[in-house]
Amino acid sequence: MSPGKFNRVMKTPVIVPITNGGSFARSAGFTVSLSGAGIQTTGVVLCSQPRALDVLSRGGRKIESLPADLMDEVRAKLLAILD
Repeated sequence: MSPGKFNRVMKTPVIVPITNGGSFARSAGFTVSLSGAGIQTTGVVLCSQPRALDVLSRGGRKIESLPADLMDEVRAKLLAILD
């Protein structure tokens, strides 16, 4: 979620988790489905659970990016929560 410049300086990118569960969040409208997105990752983005995470210390790495239209949808849901 956070821009690359922020991530490089702070080393703790703001992320939103992806799950294959999340039934409550799905029914509440706080998810974005990855179905049909043309990417290998499956499930739903949990827009209601943003967090700053030290990805490198956890051995994490970037695998792929969401298409721009889905990122816009995730941002819109996140902003609706924060407004």
